[in-house]
Amino acid sequence: MELRQLHYFRAIAEAEHFGRASARLGIAQPALSRQVRLLEDELGLALFERLPRGVRLTAAGHVLLGHCRQLAGALDRAVTETRAAAAGTAGTLRLGFIEVAAWHGIVPDAIRSFRAEVPGVALALSSLSSGAQLQALREQRLDGGILYNPPEDPGLISIPLERHPVMLALPADDPLAAAASIRLADLAGRAFIGFQRAESPRYFDDLAGALATAGFAGQEVAQMHSEADMLALVHAGAGLAFVNSCQRWRPPDGIAFRPVEDLDVGLDLCLVHARSLSSPPLERFIALLPDRA
Repeated sequence: MELRQLHYFRAIAEAEHFGRASARLGIAQPALSRQVRLLEDELGLALFERLPRGVRLTAAGHVLLGHCRQLAGALDRAVTETRAAAAGTAGTLRLGFIEVAAWHGIVPDAIRSFRAEVPGVALALSSLSSGAQLQALREQRLDGGILYNPPEDPGLISIPLERHPVMLALPADDPLAAAASIRLADLAGRAFIGFQRAESPRYFDDLAGALATAGFAGQEVAQMHSEADMLALVHAGAGLAFVNSCQRWRPPDGIAFRPVEDLDVGLDLCLVHARSLSSPPLERFIALLPDRA
């Protein structure tokens, strides 16, 4: 049984006449009659009653006609949805993101724009660390990831989005919190909360290099897995911390954030995807990002 045979059958059933169906389809009547005979032979039953002037459906033919109409509708939907998927206006976009970067700026703005402009695409969002996103991208469990300081990798494409500077986190009642400006020399001898290099090697090295070049002499009292843990210790009075400036968009109670004038270190936020990946929804998402020139 072929789709064209069902298409021919439906045309004859709706016209109730082989000649009229032949003219509508642009097919010679003998060829049309032959296809219907083949269909009836395969089913082992008659689909039409032949009349002096036309045909009418048998009971079995009525059942098949109903299914043919449902099938035609399903095929139309399949074509529409397939074209929408190719255009990036349907399907699913699996997107990873850094939680701290989603509080303000390009990440929430891009997500809102995408939902408004491409409502037919489902957004599957995952809050993951940069390392976890890179692993998921390589395993094709994500279409794209918004993460910090991606490594040089020939299998990945990185699109720069924003640079987020480092700021000093300190208790709100610390005298430095009210200072007009802060320099590294003002922090000499103070206790500091650091983070483990494995969490972000490039950022760790950039910060350590800048502090060493400046001759900074702080006292590191702990190394934590996350900035949330670092801020908890700052709040507890265990020390100060250098953290992503995005933390100021959701400041914990009792903590202040201040720039350090002579510390020029930042984290590069990028959208990253596998070079080999073809994802029209991701292409639409990228197209909605603001001009980064």
